[in-house]
Amino acid sequence: MDEKTVTRFGWIIIVAIMIIGVSCIAGCMTTAPSGDPGSGTQSTSTSAPAVTATRPPAGSVQAVDFNLLIPFLPNAPSGWTAEDPEGMTMNQQDGSWTLATRSYSSGNDKQASVSIMDSAYYAVGGWEAWGQHYSMTTTDGYYKTGTVAGFPSWETYSKSSKSYGTWVGLSNRFMVTVTIDNGEKSDLDLFVNSINYQGINALK
Repeated sequence: MDEKTVTRFGWIIIVAIMIIGVSCIAGCMTTAPSGDPGSGTQSTSTSAPAVTATRPPAGSVQAVDFNLLIPFLPNAPSGWTAEDPEGMTMNQQDGSWTLATRSYSSGNDKQASVSIMDSAYYAVGGWEAWGQHYSMTTTDGYYKTGTVAGFPSWETYSKSSKSYGTWVGLSNRFMVTVTIDNGEKSDLDLFVNSINYQGINALK
């Protein structure tokens, strides 16, 4: 990869993988595989998102190959341009987890990214701080719980940074992350509501 690609990919990984704290989040049409339409319809609430009562042991499953995650990444909606999707496997002492990610742009300023992670039940990425978040509304934006396609989610908005974000947790294992910079709520919904979450959750 050339220097530009490395820089861009590194930025994506930082956004999609590192611990997502309140200060980080506040500052910050897909074609579903093989005839299965997207089913993302998003709603928000003030109650804490439900997480499966018992989390299986970390590493009790093997993370799926990132090449199986890539087909679930959105193609560019009308008016947007998509970069080539990228995938990676992260190794740690006891096992590994995988990630697929894609970047998008529209006009001179709008930027979007979508990532899909198989954590293999390790407390990594968005799962590391999932249960520590709380709903709030401020003069600068909000941080809300909700559901997407029946799965628990967090949605954020920051007026000062002109950014939106949604994190969707699938059965304590997969994490779908959508971020929008310099865009509108409609841009966030456009990406979020067209991802095949049930298909991702069915991966083995």
